[in-house]
Amino acid sequence: MSFCFSFSKLILFVLNFLFVLIGLIIFAVGVWTAADSTSILETIAFFSKTQSTVLRLYANTEFIYICAWVLIAIGALVFILSFVGCWVVVSENRILLIVYTSLMCLVVLFEVVAVILLFALKSTWEAGVTNKMSKIFSENYVGTMGAFEVSEFDPFSLAADSFMIQFSCCGINGPDDFKAVNSSEQWHLRGRRFLTFKDDQVALPTACCKFTETTFFENQKYGEFERWMTNNRCPLEPAADFHQDACKDVIPVELEKQKLPLILAPVIFLVLELTCIGIAIGLTIVIKRLDDELYY
Repeated sequence: MSFCFSFSKLILFVLNFLFVLIGLIIFAVGVWTAADSTSILETIAFFSKTQSTVLRLYANTEFIYICAWVLIAIGALVFILSFVGCWVVVSENRILLIVYTSLMCLVVLFEVVAVILLFALKSTWEAGVTNKMSKIFSENYVGTMGAFEVSEFDPFSLAADSFMIQFSCCGINGPDDFKAVNSSEQWHLRGRRFLTFKDDQVALPTACCKFTETTFFENQKYGEFERWMTNNRCPLEPAADFHQDACKDVIPVELEKQKLPLILAPVIFLVLELTCIGIAIGLTIVIKRLDDELYY
């Protein structure tokens, strides 16, 4: 009995100490995301198989900022609750154990409800993310190859072109993005050029065109783009041999490839939380018996 009691206390303390560290990490990531979403997304891409161009299109969107504040709130909550858990184990206070167990149950319930709402409201927040991405794209994208010298390439446009070439898509919502000024404002103002052609003579940016080989872009040999174009007149009006898919439809497919760690991490977290709850309930029962024996 004494060994089991001591071992259970040790396990609960270790788990809560682990959650203290996890809470601090989650809080720090949330603060980092809120302060500089671009760098955190590039860091995630560096340590995963996800292309940075996939994630960079989410930078500075409302969805990312909401995620940042959610992470900050979760991190703070996990840290405080886990710190209380460590204190409870050391003090062996039955009332505090009951309070701790109740709070942990509420947290688990909140997490389950949050996940359900996330999927239930998927169409709503996805539409919001797409609208924000479209706005950012319109305000920043000017194009690269055929419109500017390599030394003049804009980082955002280079990232967007890399994505469109790699995943064979065109525009956030499709090629029609480049027909209207409000969906490609900066491209119409500054980047609607292709070699010696410009303005109404140009229908699409070069990145929307089909290429027989795309390694030239990966190897940063941007000046060779004409050599690999399926049709050298692709960007001109009327456009030909270009990709029809919207990039917003390609992004979820790419992120779907990372679904295993995205699912596994919360499941492990939930199992550890339920383990803490189970041990806390067991300790509460044992402490009550010890108290009863002491008084009676």
